Amino acid sequence: MHLLLLRMIFASIALSTLVACHVPTANDFPPPEKTQWQPLGIRTAGNRDYSIIPQAISFKTIHGDTSNSDNLWIAAAPMFELDWIAEESMYIPEGPTFDNNGNLYFSPLNPQEDVSLVSLDGNTGERRWTIPGNGINGGSGAVLILDDPDSKASAIYHATYTEVMALDTAGNVLWVTPTGLAANLEKTKNTHSFGMNYHPQTDSVVAITADGHIFAMDRMTGVSRGLLQLLPGAVTVPSDTRPANWILKAGDRETDKAFGKLHNGQSIFTTLVDTILGGGANVSNFFAIDPNSGNIYIAATAPDGDDGHLDNASEFGALYRLSLSGEDNQFSLVVNGYKSFVGGTGSTPSVSADGNRIIVSDGSNNVIAFDAHLNELWRLDLGEKIVASVAISPDNREIYAVSRSNVFKILDSNDSAELIWTANLDAWSSDFEFNTLTPTITANGIVIGVGTGLSLFGQEVMLATGMGLLDRETGELRFFSPGREESVSVSSIGPFGDIYTANSPVRRALGRAFFPGQTPSLIGGISHYKAIRTDLLVRDASCAAHARLINLIPWHWNNPSAANDDHLQVNALIKQAVRSVSTAVMQNDLSATEELHLVTQLNNATETLTAGNFDAAEKALSIVCSFWD
Repeated sequence: MHLLLLRMIFASIALSTLVACHVPTANDFPPPEKTQWQPLGIRTAGNRDYSIIPQAISFKTIHGDTSNSDNLWIAAAPMFELDWIAEESMYIPEGPTFDNNGNLYFSPLNPQEDVSLVSLDGNTGERRWTIPGNGINGGSGAVLILDDPDSKASAIYHATYTEVMALDTAGNVLWVTPTGLAANLEKTKNTHSFGMNYHPQTDSVVAITADGHIFAMDRMTGVSRGLLQLLPGAVTVPSDTRPANWILKAGDRETDKAFGKLHNGQSIFTTLVDTILGGGANVSNFFAIDPNSGNIYIAATAPDGDDGHLDNASEFGALYRLSLSGEDNQFSLVVNGYKSFVGGTGSTPSVSADGNRIIVSDGSNNVIAFDAHLNELWRLDLGEKIVASVAISPDNREIYAVSRSNVFKILDSNDSAELIWTANLDAWSSDFEFNTLTPTITANGIVIGVGTGLSLFGQEVMLATGMGLLDRETGELRFFSPGREESVSVSSIGPFGDIYTANSPVRRALGRAFFPGQTPSLIGGISHYKAIRTDLLVRDASCAAHARLINLIPWHWNNPSAANDDHLQVNALIKQAVRSVSTAVMQNDLSATEELHLVTQLNNATETLTAGNFDAAEKALSIVCSFWD
């Protein structure tokens, strides 16, 4: 035992010397060329309106929309750089989400300041307002943003373990409703709420907690639907891949210094590691609601006994399908079926736009597709354990998944799937680079995080991180920019194409513990990566709108649902381009003369598109897109 310890000490000293000589730096990326990716054929679409569920122009829940597609209609900034970090003392594992004006919202994990909900100005990072935690909030999931069809304004829905509230964007409370659960943060485990989702068939906001409780309230009034149901799954068994105690203690020391301990006396690092590995909880991630059918899909633990052992614990995961129905305050929530599988899952179920595909990952190396009734359609072994949630595009049957190291593009061929590419994450001068975040699909690429560091005793040790934009066609990095802090949340995009991350270090906690001279101290908060060379954002948004319109023209008469979504997306991209032109002029990326030329053509595209003259709109967009040729 002493010999092993000495070997580890000597190895750590040797690695420290090596790292000191080879501190990784970010590679330089020139302005990216236009992407060759384009939509082909009829997009996947459901029957929905956008009067309450917003259009996919920014993150409105933890994974973008109520279906958890991680897919946005707009373009991400093709070039960007870290601009500011706000609220550095707060550890934020989930969020942020955005209202229609770009203001953002998040709920920190056990903050030292007694707050439950924080709103920031999305442009400056300045605090707008907070909601108190009243000493009982242990941190909650991402805030749900819906549109109010009467006022046309955004409404904010926030759920803790003990209460649900609705607010307007100014922070005025519209209603507050108790959940029926009681929390003692010093004694009660798994009191985390994963945030709210929306069930359009009953006009309800719905939430789930880590211990498997589900509750629902009327969206407008907050009146409880009279439900407080517990999923039938047993708690998970401890993971056999849990790091050694000495590694956990090293990470705990760093998160304790930066953020303090949780109310129950545990440290954030160990708690997050156990959550990521699924230990001790019934639910470890968010859930999906298909707006087409109202089906609720939750990935959780399987019932006790499904793994062959009646021991009040579960080694299996399960995907549940539930229905919520009722009226006049007489509502029922029914588990209509579930599918269990070996190894569990920490992924949020992702639902396709038409509701016919539900995608999860298991505890092994598989991405698994089910139909709406949980019949398995296919599974694809990617050779690495899949982490986080899977992103589903409405275009070209594309699916994007990530492991701890890589990003994968998958083609869904109905009853089978194939790997198209594994991304080239050549972001750093180091040879040891790895994926750090969920993928977010945008009109001009896939937004991801890329970290670098080294492998120490089988553990990834992160020293630096940043954000990148992958080309959807090739898997190559179009652009990358270094950041300051790691996130275990998602690659969030605001309504104008800027990138935001919720700072929540885990892997970098080990980097700081073992190599304090090579990586800075841990911080929390929200990181904002602002667009630079905003003229290229005009280009990418306009070219994406043009490619989509070219694809739409041949079939739009015969496929109204898909055509409607394409029409709305083209409009959203044109609006983004117009706004970005003004920003580009202010940043001296375009001249006033160029602004007049581009805005004239973009306005022509908007007017002719509205009039149904797609050919004229296509011509105007072609002129804008070719401006950079």
